[in-house]
Amino acid sequence: MQGRPLVEAGPLRELVAAITAGSDHEAAALAAGGPGQAAGDAADVFTVISAFDVPALWYDPGRRQFASPFADSDILSPAEAKAALFRQRYDLLKQRVLRNENFTPVSFSDQEKDRFYTLSTIDSLQGRDGDHFLLFGMLAQLEEGKLFLEDRAGSIELDFSAMNAKHTEVNGLFTESCFVLVDGYVEDAVFRVEEIGLPPPEPRERTRAAFPNANLFGAPPSLRTDAQLRAIEVAADNGIIMLADVWLDQQDTMDALHTLFAGFAHAAPPIAFIFIGDFASTPFVPGSGATAQYRDRLAALGQLIAGFPEIARTSQFVFVPGANDPWGPGALPKPHLADCFTAKLRARLTHATFATNPCRIKYCTHEIVVFREDLLKRIRRNCVLPPTEGTEIVRHLVRTVVDQGHLCPLPQRIRPVYWAHDHALRLYPIPDLLVLADRFDAYSVNYEGCHCVNPGSFSAGDFSFFMYYPVSRTSQYSKIPRK
Repeated sequence: MQGRPLVEAGPLRELVAAITAGSDHEAAALAAGGPGQAAGDAADVFTVISAFDVPALWYDPGRRQFASPFADSDILSPAEAKAALFRQRYDLLKQRVLRNENFTPVSFSDQEKDRFYTLSTIDSLQGRDGDHFLLFGMLAQLEEGKLFLEDRAGSIELDFSAMNAKHTEVNGLFTESCFVLVDGYVEDAVFRVEEIGLPPPEPRERTRAAFPNANLFGAPPSLRTDAQLRAIEVAADNGIIMLADVWLDQQDTMDALHTLFAGFAHAAPPIAFIFIGDFASTPFVPGSGATAQYRDRLAALGQLIAGFPEIARTSQFVFVPGANDPWGPGALPKPHLADCFTAKLRARLTHATFATNPCRIKYCTHEIVVFREDLLKRIRRNCVLPPTEGTEIVRHLVRTVVDQGHLCPLPQRIRPVYWAHDHALRLYPIPDLLVLADRFDAYSVNYEGCHCVNPGSFSAGDFSFFMYYPVSRTSQYSKIPRK
């Protein structure tokens, strides 16, 4: 005998619909007041993640999942962290390559394998001169003037004469410590390269599907559903403003900033202002009154913003230091500006975050990575292979950074990274917005679902900046005329 159900389906559906409708209405109301209005909404809507707070999750190829490699992630990390740094990059990229649809799982039959690429290891090349292989590994200069490929099994010298003779295209910027796929054959214990390429990128949806329980980005879980967060994005698509090299010691810069804020004084305030260093035209040198001067310039910026109460009250402000900001260049990640410099500025703003370099921002459903580094100049100067002409150099740069899954794929001697915090420079999964603040000309590039922007130099250039619109995933280049 079938009894009466414990809960009537009709009233239950009505109750769920009412709760959902109410939550969506609250989301729209929150959006109408800006991302910082309701109490407790900051972690749900707009969150800035310090590089030192990014979860230390490293890929374990044996268990095929992410795990914590060390008991802690202090800046003064153990020596084993340095030894494991490049192995981790190798393991992470290799599992991504093997999951690509062009590569064959080991379970396929021999007939099926003919339709896919197969990776070989360097130790399997012995005694097989003349055979073609596809290898994956890291470029390294183990001997003066000679380039080698390294994987977990060993290393082999590379020769590019065959590739150069065929005028093979080189898509990307290849430096030492860069991970690559090389196709060619062995001859006299040297691998003759016929083609070279970067590891294929992986859409963020596929990465999340492969590791659904790993919080690789580092943002705290939201109490809202994705639908509610998207409703907030649509209701308040006021844009995110990004500007770099804001030299507060120059009056022209302060005048331009006043013009910028005045332009939004009678309109809906932007979601956020992302200020990226350097914040002075000359490097910070401790002593001789430099500390007081730097503090006073930031205080003057706070006073300027306070003159526009609605912006100061509702917009988020994020400050990312540059190499010449306190305390010197050092290694990556760079800590945030010290409280002794920022206290007066912080007091003027309702929502101010002084972030590390790099840092991550979670806005509703958007994942944003901000990095201040003259990256194009550094990578171009250390290229071991000239890129193919005809393609914009910035497209080579964006492709290299995204395909490498790392913000700074350079040797440690060129750009040091704190060993136990190398994961903070990881781009995995690919973010929605990548800000590569560089003194090179401003640009915006779309690549593999990632919108990459360089706002250029605000003070050294023509007071240019970008405004990013999350809903359309597009950006607009703007500049303030000089007086």
